[in-house]
Amino acid sequence: MLSIRTGFPSIVFFLIFGVLVGPEFLSLVHPSEFGEGLEIIIKLCVAIVLFEAGLNLNKEEALSHGNIILLLITVGGLITMIGGAAFAHYVADLSWEMAFVYGSLVIVTGPTVVQPLLRRFKVKPNLKHILEYEGVLIDPIGALIAIFVVEVVLFESSHAATGLVLGFGGHITEIGRVVLLVAYKFVVGGVLGFLGGYIAAFSVKRFYIYMEDFVDLFMLASALAVYGFAEMLAPEAGLVAAIVSGAIIGNLNIPEEEEMKKFKGKLTILVISLLFIFLAASLELDYIKDLGIYGLLVVFCLLFIVRPVEIFLLCLRSSLSVREKLFLSFVSPRGIIAASIASIIALELQQHDVQGGNTVQGLVFLTIAISVLLQGGAGGFVSRVLGVNDKRNKVVIVGANNLSRLLARLLERTGKDVRLIDTNRRLVEISKSEGLRAIEGNSLTVDGLEKTEISSPDTLISLTTSDHVNVLACRLVRIDFKVNSVCALINRMASPSDIEDMQRFRVPLAFGKKIDVMDLYSRITEQKYVVFRSRLTKETINKMDFDKSLTERLIPLIVERERTDEVFVCHEGFNLEAGDIISILDMDPLFSSPEVVRKMEKELIEV
Repeated sequence: MLSIRTGFPSIVFFLIFGVLVGPEFLSLVHPSEFGEGLEIIIKLCVAIVLFEAGLNLNKEEALSHGNIILLLITVGGLITMIGGAAFAHYVADLSWEMAFVYGSLVIVTGPTVVQPLLRRFKVKPNLKHILEYEGVLIDPIGALIAIFVVEVVLFESSHAATGLVLGFGGHITEIGRVVLLVAYKFVVGGVLGFLGGYIAAFSVKRFYIYMEDFVDLFMLASALAVYGFAEMLAPEAGLVAAIVSGAIIGNLNIPEEEEMKKFKGKLTILVISLLFIFLAASLELDYIKDLGIYGLLVVFCLLFIVRPVEIFLLCLRSSLSVREKLFLSFVSPRGIIAASIASIIALELQQHDVQGGNTVQGLVFLTIAISVLLQGGAGGFVSRVLGVNDKRNKVVIVGANNLSRLLARLLERTGKDVRLIDTNRRLVEISKSEGLRAIEGNSLTVDGLEKTEISSPDTLISLTTSDHVNVLACRLVRIDFKVNSVCALINRMASPSDIEDMQRFRVPLAFGKKIDVMDLYSRITEQKYVVFRSRLTKETINKMDFDKSLTERLIPLIVERERTDEVFVCHEGFNLEAGDIISILDMDPLFSSPEVVRKMEKELIEV
């Protein structure tokens, strides 16, 4: 609730609460009592988080920025690791071994922190997609690289060798073996993830009639099964398998996909809260205190030197402007995967009597806290200063019925960016065939609305046949996306409870009146309507209450305000101005119009 209220990612508050309830303060939670079970809990939770991240991968969006994303998750990860290690060694005086462990852990960013930040400040779609897909794809890669570095550190420690860079001279063959082992884990995880995801999706499609009531639970079981089999064959390969299986399932259009994603989203919230409170409670603050000012310097060097070098070097030949590169350089928060793997590694190093694991864990948590707080607090300001915030005010229409499509075409005539969202696949396909931008999704979920890329400057109008859905969609987008410009269609025969909800949530009435929805839909289908536009004069507006002068068959749709070059959807309480151009739908053009309408100069338009 604090996260929704403030706009900061929830992990900030989980970290604070975790530290407070841990042994350092209130001593209510003691993760050490789980013993070896703590590592198992962390790994299973991470698998669920990665599976959910894979579910939300959209292959078309990922491929649209494929080159940049590929560079960021490969070469970019290497630059981050080397740069982070160098500063950790020279500034914080960590040994080279522990410095490279830290460098490998801060490779990852993660969707659980990137998405809340991008929801807080609206940026251009290309930047949003790059940051989101970098976060999703680099999670398993960064985790495996960190595990690889620890394998090498443990090998070096066990052989007490000295030599090149990390002290591994004379052990090239053994290091090569570790490299091949990590590659093997990638292959095993990828293959099992692909096969497991495909089999799970095929099973749901083939036997949906038998598992209609528990598709979401079946998918959870499938995700954990794929993760478990991969771990049996090659430890840590399960991380890759989890995200690959999720990506396969998310792109195969299975039945109940939206409900499954909603369930997984809620489960991920539970898992992340559990993880962060456990991990923060297990953190010994003395290790952060011992780092002192040097720990802060390492983090700032990582954020303001390493990240910009990575972005400007890898995006040298891209079409991104300097301002866009600067913004990408600024946003790179660390999240759940970095914290989880850091804790697992600290436990593993402790078991092998290798010193420094707890210090690295403290430095990673310091990186997470500073990066999220700094970028969450200043991200909106930075995006506005750099001019990369998305200034286009789009209109999102809930429902893809014929009224929604008519309104969308009318708005597009004025140059508006319009998106329709509906759970009905057939209506979505009809909308697309008419050249409209339509998305299959649930408007009553945050994930569904995120597909429309809605944000605070935008407008949402809900035009479904359900009054209840219309009101709730407006309420949700106000709370989670801070969108103030909303209105809902209400049927003339709406129930008193829906009217009460509408008043309680202060949702304006779309088009300023209740409408006989089914009659309107049938008239649009039978093309028994006309749409005309007219310029309003001060005289006309002053003569009478314009909204109330329109009969039930005359529905005001949009207003074009040339003075400010704005377009508005008509709704209850909207103030008309002289010079406004209003577009009106006449459901029965054969009937005589009221006097105020007859005297208006009308221009029939085709939509």
